[in-house]
Amino acid sequence: MNKNHFESNQRYFTICIYTVFVILAACIIFRVIFHWDATIGMLKDFVSSMSSFFVGILIAFIVNPLVNYIHDKILIKVFKMKRKKISKMLAILFAYLIVIGFIAVCLVYVIPQLIYSLSELSANIPVMYNAFSKWLREMSYQLEFLNNTLVNNFINNMSPKILEFSTVVASRLIPWLYSASVAVIRWFIMILIAIVVSVYLLSDKRIIFMTMKKILYAFLEERTATKVIEISRNCNRIFTGYIVAKAIDSLIIGILCFLLMNILRLPYGVLVSVIVGVTNMIPYFGPYIGAMPGIVILSVLKLKYGIIFTIMIIALQQFDGLILGPRLLGDSTGLRPILILFAITFGGAYLGVIGMFLGVPVVAVLQYLFSLLINKKLKRKKIFLDAETGESIGEGQK
Repeated sequence: MNKNHFESNQRYFTICIYTVFVILAACIIFRVIFHWDATIGMLKDFVSSMSSFFVGILIAFIVNPLVNYIHDKILIKVFKMKRKKISKMLAILFAYLIVIGFIAVCLVYVIPQLIYSLSELSANIPVMYNAFSKWLREMSYQLEFLNNTLVNNFINNMSPKILEFSTVVASRLIPWLYSASVAVIRWFIMILIAIVVSVYLLSDKRIIFMTMKKILYAFLEERTATKVIEISRNCNRIFTGYIVAKAIDSLIIGILCFLLMNILRLPYGVLVSVIVGVTNMIPYFGPYIGAMPGIVILSVLKLKYGIIFTIMIIALQQFDGLILGPRLLGDSTGLRPILILFAITFGGAYLGVIGMFLGVPVVAVLQYLFSLLINKKLKRKKIFLDAETGESIGEGQK
């Protein structure tokens, strides 16, 4: 036997690999904990430099359901296109034309109307304040429990502040619009790069998914890899399904609000409808958050406007909650109301409005994964519980 010959030992080799990874992980954790500011700065620089790529992934994620619908339901099913490469590129083209067309309509029509409404609203702040002060004085004379001196002092103290606020808003509106225009140009460049990234991601998504499958099957057992792929698809269905359905629901509510406000001849229809449509993306609290600015603005202009708008928005939200919402959303998340409230509260506390919206689908995905884990553990222990009573049942009674 040749003593100089090196014989490999798989067990010790595995231990060495694990040791290297443990030491590397320890170094990373040490770096993160004891150099926290530098780590945060490095992460911010990384996110800033890769922002176009991240936005491109997000755009591809949002546009992908529309691409699939156009490809499967229209080009393949209706027009019977057989060349997959051409049909795929046409689906991507039509999807982006629809999205860009919608954005163009917003830029050409909605945004100028919003700017005009905000300018008019800032100019009418003194008039609205005088009307509110007059109404408050009349109420103080009619209702005995209100202190007239207290009301007059409140009005006199607030009057200079309101006038100063309206003057500041009017003077800073043009510089703000200029700064916003510069920011829009920067965002436009970033979005343009992101769109190019998203187009490449959508066109190569089959190759990307195939590569991910190969990696999973290469490093995991076949049964485990298949299960991971199935779980990933279900998570994507839950997350995407909720976002798409809620976006369509909010768009319809915003359009209906605008049409009803025009029919009822209420002012600031575009401004109020945009607020109502955007805040409707937030479950439960969104409709109330969106309704309050409209009620306040319209009530100050004319109390009749505020009452009409309040009745209209209540009817609109009832229609959304009882008819439109269930048809579009269904049981897309499978969350109980208490978990939805937790998701909104927790997401809003850490990420603001975006967190209030994204918290629901994220918690829905986590609940799905957790339920799979729990069911797997119970199945291994051969414990089966009745879905309604929670009592243990025999394996033969499942």
